Amino acid sequence: MESTRAQPRLCLLGEFRLVVAGRPRSLPVQAQRLLALLAVRLAAQSRSALAGTLWHDVPEQRAQANLRNAVWQVRAVDGGLLTCDRREVALDADLHVDLRDARTYAHELMRGDVTEPDARAVTVLEDDLLPTWDEEWLVIDRERQRQVRMHALETLSGSLCRLGRYPEAITAAFAAVRAEPLRESAQRALISAYLGEGNVSEAVRQLTIYNRQLDAELGIAASPDLHALVGRAHAHG
Repeated sequence: MESTRAQPRLCLLGEFRLVVAGRPRSLPVQAQRLLALLAVRLAAQSRSALAGTLWHDVPEQRAQANLRNAVWQVRAVDGGLLTCDRREVALDADLHVDLRDARTYAHELMRGDVTEPDARAVTVLEDDLLPTWDEEWLVIDRERQRQVRMHALETLSGSLCRLGRYPEAITAAFAAVRAEPLRESAQRALISAYLGEGNVSEAVRQLTIYNRQLDAELGIAASPDLHALVGRAHAHG
């Protein structure tokens, strides 16, 4: 009987994790950085670009040697994770990357392509891209991913509200608020979900908490529009 090989998986959301043949595998730091950079950039990269990005603070010859060593380290774990030639290095097409799933689903949500939103998608969208890493090349990509997932969580919450699935909408909005407590659009999504299920007291409580946070951090208050949203519901309650 022909055996089936479990698809290798690379996780970059929350923390770095590589799973090969169903088992977590450890990698040296420079090999982790190589896989992460290739996954974040979503395409094959030239050897010179990889070496210059990952080892920008050493001479070019040394950077190229480091790159060759990192490629060897990855292949020592599994020879099928990378495809390489003299000029470029890329992730193998069979390597499953959680970041790609999150990006794809987030953009589908924001385009309105998801007719039946799945609240379980919150687990795909709730983590930042390698939050504990301090690599310079990662800063912009991490912030871009953060903005995408915040918008997607807010969109998911709104979609679930329109379907009357308020507990799930609250869960999605909570994930957005937890990621960025001072973001008004995230707070609005959560407050709107509370109001949708008729829980005005929770909406008032959340607005109060938000105002306290804003005052403590920035010395400002929530927008008049957000106050009006809660005020109208409170008046009719």
